[in-house]
Amino acid sequence: MIRHFESPPLYVQGPNLLARCGAYLGRVGARLTVIADAVVEGIVREPLERTAEEHDLDIIFLQFGGECERGEVERLAALCLGVDAVVGAGGGRAVDAAKLVGNRLGISVVSCPTLASTDAPVSRVAVLNRADGSVEEIRLLSRSPALVLVDSQVVAAAPPRYLVAGMGDALATWFEARACWHAGGRTLFGGPPTWAGLSLARQCWENLRRHAREALSQAQAGVVGEALETVIETNILLSGLGFENGGLALAHAIHNGLTQIPSTHEALHGEKVAFGLLVQCVAEEAEEVEEVLSLLLDLGLPVTLRELGLERSEEALVRVVEYVFERETNKLENEPVQLSPEGLMDALLRADALGRAARSRG
Repeated sequence: MIRHFESPPLYVQGPNLLARCGAYLGRVGARLTVIADAVVEGIVREPLERTAEEHDLDIIFLQFGGECERGEVERLAALCLGVDAVVGAGGGRAVDAAKLVGNRLGISVVSCPTLASTDAPVSRVAVLNRADGSVEEIRLLSRSPALVLVDSQVVAAAPPRYLVAGMGDALATWFEARACWHAGGRTLFGGPPTWAGLSLARQCWENLRRHAREALSQAQAGVVGEALETVIETNILLSGLGFENGGLALAHAIHNGLTQIPSTHEALHGEKVAFGLLVQCVAEEAEEVEEVLSLLLDLGLPVTLRELGLERSEEALVRVVEYVFERETNKLENEPVQLSPEGLMDALLRADALGRAARSRG
């Protein structure tokens, strides 16, 4: 079986990077369109325009509507005709919208995340949502982003909740890749996990168990320290390469099921993945379940259904389980344990009970 390792050709991270990234942008083209919402545009416009002028680049801005859905992607693509590259600035939805636009037009994509909330910036995958925020389709694109620019000073200035959500997403990377490996499963590219992918995935777990708490403290203080730099790289680069080249399993299947319940839409991607990881650890009877639970608690990530906006309602949980078994079979096949709908329901309820008990202990 063919092994496949996917990666952007260039990832750059550092404080105040946006004001000095013109030379990197020039590698992908002279005419660039930046897709960003109004808030993000207010953050990135001045430094990007300044560095573009210094390097003789033509740069224009398009306002992102807020949801990565079909109509919005079509609108943006029509406005990007004739440019050399499209830059997605902001969170995961804006970055994914830019990736879909670039894929549609056959032009280079630059990821410019202002949050370390997901690993979308390095991924060759884009999540296409419905207008209500639920997942419609996960698309495998023709190529990875050509360039990833991460200004760690901008990330440090963002609300810490987003960094923590990114940690929730990255925490699952090793556990899902390990599951895929033991199950003889496949990555998104149809082949087995690579050793490189597994190594990167494991480093996510090692970095977060050592540095997550200190990184959160630095983010809360707005300080770009070594722990925060480590976690930013972990959330974006290591997690992105780890999941693509290591494989996805139950944690992300649960996330996708939860998105079908409207009451969970206020929870961030990584918050839902974090609870999905707890469910996966319970289902697998993983030896790290208590350490994972402790870290989730310390970071303030959801450990109960209620914290995701979902009560223990049988109707809602049945909907989640049915979605997983109807639409997420590829991820279930990457699990080393055999799961039935009844077994998954039991794992959901046991994970919730573990979280509630831990919360009650204070």
